Amino acid sequence: MHKVLIIILMTTAALTLSAQNKWHYSFSMGGEYKSGNVNTFTFNNKGGVERNDSILALDANYAIVYGQKDHVEYDKSLTGNLTIDIWQYNRISPFVAATYYNNKYKGYEYKLSFLAGAKYRFFSNSVCDYSISAAYVYEYVDYFTTNTTILEPQVSRVSLRFKMRHKINDGIAIKHTTFYMPSMADLRNDYIISSITSFSSQLTQHLFLDWNFNYEYHSLVPEKVQKQDIITSVTLRMKF
Repeated sequence: MHKVLIIILMTTAALTLSAQNKWHYSFSMGGEYKSGNVNTFTFNNKGGVERNDSILALDANYAIVYGQKDHVEYDKSLTGNLTIDIWQYNRISPFVAATYYNNKYKGYEYKLSFLAGAKYRFFSNSVCDYSISAAYVYEYVDYFTTNTTILEPQVSRVSLRFKMRHKINDGIAIKHTTFYMPSMADLRNDYIISSITSFSSQLTQHLFLDWNFNYEYHSLVPEKVQKQDIITSVTLRMKF
């Protein structure tokens, strides 16, 4: 829990930067239904700080998921992300990212990922933005379970990503991102596929209603962990 408090405190401290027009922050709360390693409703809380301009784009965020019934915990995870894009509105732009993830119900004591690559925007205007990217990913994983003979604690991957954003009108937008991340040591048998589809509806100047559909598949997983997870969530998000 101390890790959760550290991330929340760091995010709260960074919110003071939002007084500048280039900086914004968001905070959301909602619920999600999962099928896969957890099959039930859980609570989620997310927050973040972002900066957007033509030179530098920075996004630092966290996500907490928790579920408990009759004083028995059945789900808990913590995610922290930091992404930096340089010259994000150019046709080609480099980026770096780092992610921390913890979820014992999916077999992770913790997982650290570091990524560096470049994005290519092949179509963009005031209404939509379509891009692809390629990157190198280094992962270090400490598994919660002990029977992980087929799993390596350190993995180098290739990340291929498709991303799109489309404004349906002034108040509704759709976003979609798909990742394919095979291991460089075993392209055929060790890979991750994940996708996120989001619909966002603006209710007021600062309040949004978000619907998200997440799909994730890991070809290699620890013992007693399922390969596939599907998550549907609805959240209320404040952005300033």
